[in-house]
Order: sequence, then C-alpha cells, then structure tokens
Amino acid sequence: MTQNLGTGSGSKPAAARVPATRDVAQEHAWLGTETLQTRLGDFEFVGGYPSPDTAARLREALTFNRAVEAYLAHMPAVSWFSVWRGVAQAGPGAPNQLVLWEQLMDADTLLLTGNTETVYGLAALDLGRDGPVVIEVPPSMLGGIVDLWQHPIADLGPLGVDKGKGGRFLLVPPDHADRIPDGYTVLRSPSYRLTFGVRGFQVDGEPDKAAELIRTARIYPLAEADARAAIGVFNASHQAVDTLFNDDARYFDDLAEIVATEPEDRFSDAERFRLAALGIQKGKPFKPDARRRDLFDEAAGFASAAARANSFDSADAQARPYPDRQWERLFIGGSARFDSKGFVDIDQRAAFAYVAIGMSPQMVEKHVGAGSQYLATYRDAEGAHLDGAKAYRLHVPADVPAMAFWSVVAYDADSRSILRNGQPFPTVSSYTGPKANADGSIDIWFGPQPPSGGANWIQTVPGKGWFALFRFYGPTEAFFDGSWKPGDVEKVGTVH
Repeated sequence: MTQNLGTGSGSKPAAARVPATRDVAQEHAWLGTETLQTRLGDFEFVGGYPSPDTAARLREALTFNRAVEAYLAHMPAVSWFSVWRGVAQAGPGAPNQLVLWEQLMDADTLLLTGNTETVYGLAALDLGRDGPVVIEVPPSMLGGIVDLWQHPIADLGPLGVDKGKGGRFLLVPPDHADRIPDGYTVLRSPSYRLTFGVRGFQVDGEPDKAAELIRTARIYPLAEADARAAIGVFNASHQAVDTLFNDDARYFDDLAEIVATEPEDRFSDAERFRLAALGIQKGKPFKPDARRRDLFDEAAGFASAAARANSFDSADAQARPYPDRQWERLFIGGSARFDSKGFVDIDQRAAFAYVAIGMSPQMVEKHVGAGSQYLATYRDAEGAHLDGAKAYRLHVPADVPAMAFWSVVAYDADSRSILRNGQPFPTVSSYTGPKANADGSIDIWFGPQPPSGGANWIQTVPGKGWFALFRFYGPTEAFFDGSWKPGDVEKVGTVH
C-alpha cells in the first residue's frame, strides 16, 4: 500500500522551495554569462564557461606570465652561461683556455660591469666533456671557481680556501663515482659547467706582473695529468669578446640548453613544472613554433624591462646605504644569495644579475682591509637618471677608505658594460693619478666635453644613459661605519 503524503484528503500541499534571497554567485565573484574586462583584454564567458577564443587567449597569457617569471628567476644561470660561452669561444676557442686581459679590460669587451683597473683572467671548464679537471693555482692568486648559478665552489686568495698559498684543486663532476687520487684539494661541483676566474692588481701602475702571475696557472683534465701541458692563453685586451645574454627568445634557448645538460636536481619540482609548461624539459627537444617564439620574444622584452626597473629604479627600502645619497648597494639586503629575509628575493637577485656578475660572499661580507665593496649610482643628486648629454661633478672626499685601491668607472645603461666613449678607459681611480684639491678631496667630472683644465674627466655620450660604480678594494672601517661617504653626482650644466 502506498501512502500519498501531502495530497490526500485532509492534508496540506507541500510548500514549494523558496529560492535563496542572497546572490551566491555575486558573493563569490563567480563568472556567469558576461565579459571579464582585464588589462590583458576582454574575455567572454557564457554560463560560466569560457568561449574557445577566451580559453586559447588565457592559456597564452598564462604562458607569457610564466615566461616572464622564468626570465627573472633564472637570470643568474643564463647570464653566467653566456659568460661561460663567450669565454669558451673567444679567440681560438681552445678547450680550457685562459682568456686574459693582459693590458686591462676596455670597452671592446662586453661584460657586465667589468673593471678597468684589475687584470682579469677567465677560463670556461666543461666537466661533462673532460671529466675531472685539475687547476694548479700559484701563491697569491686572487679569484675563485664558480658554478653555473654563480655560486662559489671555492674562493682563492687570503680569504679563500687556500689562504693565499695556492695549491692543486681537483674539480669533480656531479655524477663522478670513480676513485679520486691523492694529492689534490677535491671540490665536487654541482654543475658540469664551471668558470675559473682570477684577478690581479697593478704594480706601480702597470699590469705586467699580475698578468705574469696569472699565466703560471695550469688547467688540464685529470686524464692528462702526466702531460701537465702549459695553459693556452688568449689575450683579450682590445679584442671583441661578447659575454652578454639576450633579451629575446634566444634567452629561452639558452635556458633550455642548461636544463638539457645540467643535473635535473638543480631545479626544484615547481621550477621544473613551470619550465615544462614553456616546453623546456630535460630529455625533450625545445622546439617552439613561430607563434610561440613570438610570445617568447615579447615575454623576454617585457621581463628585461622589469629587470631594468628593478636595477635602475629600485623601490626597495634596503637598496640605499645612505638616506641622504643616491648611491645604492649592488647586493641589496647584504647577502650574496639575496636571502636576508629568510627566503630568496628573486627581484633583488634579478636587480643584481641584470647589471653585474659574481655572487661571492667575499663581495658582501665585512672584511676590514681585505676583500671589496661596491656602490652604484644611476641618478644625479636631484633624483634624475644620468644623461650622457649633460655635465656632472662627483665630489670624492679625502681619504677614500680603500687600502688597496679605489675606482669610479662609467657604464652604458643599455649594455651594462664599459661605456664606449672614445677614451681608452672611462675611469678615474687611485691608479690614474687624479688631480686633488687642496684639502685632499677629488672632483670627478662627467660630460661630453672636458671641464676647464680637463682633469679627472670621464667622457659621456649624448643619447646614452650611463651609470657609475664606485669600487673599494681593501675597504677600511670608515666605509662600513659610514663615517666616510661619497657625494652625489651633481648636474652642473647641459651641452647643447
């Protein structure tokens, strides 16, 4: 027997369900049948579903965003890969050659904020090709061995692993499992590509002795240890050497090459996912079609613009060491890993990596009378970016706090390399014998035309933005406690 509930005699009809008065969709901002208006364009939805065109454009926008983030996040590795490749291909391109700027570096070399005062030597090592590699370092050598992520494997010199005494170092690739012979300081590398970089100071204003010392180093595969062949040296002074990374789709070609050839564990799971979404995945070819390459061109251009904003127009409160000066730190936060906040600040790291190379703690840590410190300025005293058509003066107070030497070098804002201005070296330093004022202070002049008398002048180029780095080698306590600080770059006129 079936009982009729609600319709039988003597019963009331069941009440119809009353719709909720609140609009749940509006409350949660759900999409219904509407057009979503964003800065990326308008996107059509019908009943909550994206139209085919909307779905395709949203996927493309997501790829663009991931490409921008990949550009910024992986800049240290891509930049150093470009340095590694430029050094490996310089001159004859011999394996393990030492590229040595025997007569100092000038504007023919494209290298992020290279120094015109010290003798540089760089060698590109490939442990994937050669297996374990031996480096013999003479005493008093300054430099280090750096992995592809710009992290030091070993610093060399008085503050380094050798304490300035030199030694024989065996660089072992990540996957090496064979027996390691005795007689070496063993350094296991997390990457297959490494760079051996050294520098030497001038003696009596000449680079010869430093270059001669660097030439005595040896680099050879362990398999060729019996031969100990003399190092091949290419003198890069006054030679066109290009080590800069690209701001277009070729950036992602280089990133894909790194992923393909370096250990997979150098990338986190999240990084591997984001890169795979771009078509960059270990064991698979990176072959974007024409449309995707256009997207990568655009993403790299946008990301490089964001990097320039990070570098040249920083809004980071930690950037300025002096509240009354325009000078900025290169290592924002005081860490070579940019992790002073308890996590890696990708924007701080990208701000450094777009204008400079080398993330050694020795370049950041306080070592009174040893090591080095750096300041950069992109603006004049009034806060305007530095203009190659205008004339400026930088007042340097007496007693610059640098026991070894100090220098002020001008750089091109486009290339972030030594300014190509027609002068052999766009620098004023303790090596150049600058003319001093009566109180021991020094005025440095910048502009297209020399000042009256022509002393201490760095020529700038109309139509070119520029910036300056102030280097302190062997900084004294006066640098660290702020009792000495440079003046700002002050505008003194405009050349018409």
